[in-house]
Amino acid sequence: MPSRINFELNKLRLIKSLFTTNPGYHPPAPGELIAMGVTLRNGGEFSADGGQAHFVQSFKTQAAYEMPFSLEVEFEAMFALSSPVAFEEREPFLAQVFPQVIFPFMREYVAETTRRAGFPPLLINQSFYPENPDETPNGDQGGEKIVTSKWIH
Repeated sequence: MPSRINFELNKLRLIKSLFTTNPGYHPPAPGELIAMGVTLRNGGEFSADGGQAHFVQSFKTQAAYEMPFSLEVEFEAMFALSSPVAFEEREPFLAQVFPQVIFPFMREYVAETTRRAGFPPLLINQSFYPENPDETPNGDQGGEKIVTSKWIH
C-alpha cells in the first residue's frame, strides 16, 4: 500500500491559448442548448528520483466548423512531493490527483475566455473524472477524456 505523500504546486503557467471565431456560424434561437464536444488531455512525468513532477493539461473544443468558436488552452504545472514516489505508484498522481488540482484553473480560464470574447461562458463538465477511480469514463483514450459540455447561447 502506498504511503501518504503530500505535494505542493510550485508553478502553474498558461503556455497556450488560441481562440478563433467561425464567421460562417449561424446562431440558434436564443436560450437554445448547444452540445459542444470538448477534449481534455493530461500528461506528465516524474523526475528520475520521483521527488518532482512536470504535468501538462490541454483543453480543446471539437467540431469548430459547427460551433461559433474554437478554443485551445494548455496549462503547465510543476509539483514538488514530500517524499519520492516509487515508479509503480506514479500512475494515480498523473491520472487523478494532478488533473483534479489543475482542472479548476482550466475551467475558470475557459469560461472567462469565452465570456470576454462576447459569448456566454462555456463551463466544462466535471465528468472528466470518474467518482470511482476504478471506472473509466466513456471516451478515455490514454490520458485523454472526451465529453460533451452544455452551452447556452
